[in-house]
Amino acid sequence: MSDDKHRKDMDRGVRAEALMRDPLIQEAFETLEKEFVSAWKQTAITDAAARENLYQLLQALEAFKGHFVRIIEDGHFAKDKLGIKD
Repeated sequence: MSDDKHRKDMDRGVRAEALMRDPLIQEAFETLEKEFVSAWKQTAITDAAARENLYQLLQALEAFKGHFVRIIEDGHFAKDKLGIKD
């Protein structure tokens, strides 16, 4: 992998990490998760479709967060490959 690719990955990792540390972003993730779980708990026993939809929303939220985590990890890997120390 080229140094340019490593630098790009490192920069993306720094940006993703800054976003994930942003209190507003953290609040959004926490609020959405709580709202989805609360709504799931309040579904009628006969409303399997609503529970499935809420489950899918929770999975999508986790996938979204996971994407940023992978970018952060790739950035750390790239930083190591470039020999940059903290």
